[in-house]
Amino acid sequence: PVIFDPNTADVCVTLSDDLTTIRYNEEDQQVPDNPERFCFYECVLGYEGFSSGRHSWDVEVGDCSEWALGVVKESVQRKEWFPPSPERGMWTICLYGGEYRARTATSAPLMLKKKPQKIRVQLDWEAGRVMFSDAGDNSMLYKYKHKFTEKVFPYFSNTCKRHPLHILAEKVSVYTE
Repeated sequence: PVIFDPNTADVCVTLSDDLTTIRYNEEDQQVPDNPERFCFYECVLGYEGFSSGRHSWDVEVGDCSEWALGVVKESVQRKEWFPPSPERGMWTICLYGGEYRARTATSAPLMLKKKPQKIRVQLDWEAGRVMFSDAGDNSMLYKYKHKFTEKVFPYFSNTCKRHPLHILAEKVSVYTE
């Protein structure tokens, strides 16, 4: 299962004890300024990075009004602000200012039929794909194509003061014959 890495969390976010919920805070938290910690992005990375295989996780966005989700390369710049894009090692989608967008160099708008409550992020490292879908009806929201050359980590950002983002537990099915 995907959980947050508290050592990467920006000072403006608080994580739940089980490392599955991120809340935005207006007051900075007192945390060490370690090299892996982000500054300028209210975000946190997943604890485990991926350099092969297929991986998937669902995030409950619910009524959260400002968020971003996706993956970032391990070497992404963490101590300065820059426009998030694949060119900078960030493959993400977001909801900001009431608009859903793919965070590309041109900030591509997403045309959604309805407001998703849960977003599924799917990574296929070898195929070079990051796909986002509405976990409720499996409708595709956006897809990135890129030849990955280094480890990538799940990325979660929340700047909504009223609502958290929450990583959902994986559903496991066991069948007997």
